[in-house]
Amino acid sequence: MKVLVTGAHGFLGSHITKEFLKSGDRVRALVTPWGETHNLRHQLDDPNLEVVRADLTERADLSGACDGVDVVVHAAARVADWGPWEAFEKTNVEGTRTLLNESIAAGSGRFVFISSVAVHRYTGFRDADTRALPRNNVDSPYAYSKILAEDLLMAERRLEPVVVRPGLWPFGQNDVTFERVLHAIERGTLPLVRGGEAVLNTAYAPNFAAGVRLAAHRPEAAGQVYVLADEGMPTWRELFSELSRYLGKRPPQLSLPGRPTAAVASGVEATWSAFFPHVEPPITRYRAGLMSRDVHFSTQHAREELGFQPKDSWRAALRITAEHYAALASRRAEG
Repeated sequence: MKVLVTGAHGFLGSHITKEFLKSGDRVRALVTPWGETHNLRHQLDDPNLEVVRADLTERADLSGACDGVDVVVHAAARVADWGPWEAFEKTNVEGTRTLLNESIAAGSGRFVFISSVAVHRYTGFRDADTRALPRNNVDSPYAYSKILAEDLLMAERRLEPVVVRPGLWPFGQNDVTFERVLHAIERGTLPLVRGGEAVLNTAYAPNFAAGVRLAAHRPEAAGQVYVLADEGMPTWRELFSELSRYLGKRPPQLSLPGRPTAAVASGVEATWSAFFPHVEPPITRYRAGLMSRDVHFSTQHAREELGFQPKDSWRAALRITAEHYAALASRRAEG
């Protein structure tokens, strides 16, 4: 099978690309004209990998990108919790529309869209069915762009649409966010919200990528929506305490109240949008609310319909990832 992976040089995209290559599939990796390919450096000599440069927002760049492709895995996106709507619309909505049209013209059979659980408002839920929850997070430009992109895909009957959403906290190698968390723990500056007692799904990138491959291959996936996440229901406190233990550091002690923090974040974001529209605010509503409530989804559909079974537990995955970044830091210090 030949697979087109967009955003193949990114965090999740690179893991997805590696998973398909490992399983013997041929991969056309779509990389932005300005993108670095260091996340794929060990795969660049693989004869089953073809790297193509294209800007998702330029129709001419995507011409022919899907030719000869059996499955499109669309992982490229503008991912941010702040910013002007027009930027998200251009990449996440119109870019998806153009890629869908290219896929249809090329006769690709299946289109797997990497979406986000952010399409749901985080109102507090455990073991929730993503298919039953409303996609109501229309106040977030990023989340709303994902909702619209999902709608474009699911309305298209000339392809086999599949929507895949990683758990709330995807992590693994090549993850800039994970490295920032480690640094914050080492400095003792990582805060909890409401004691870190809210629960969540983690999504270790190799586990997630294995689920994406199943979604691309399994006939049962056509027309369906899945959350792919690790087993278990950890709290934020458990996650950060586990990481602190690996680092030999004290677990986070500072705990912020939920509602006051969210109110402050809302004000800061509004001020930044008005006076510094091109500068990332120091705190956003999304970040402030991320740890305030339970955000845990059931993976029952993926287990029963795809045979999805995460290889690594969230604890083992944290250890593997922390060890990777520790080795990386050691090499940087030596060199």
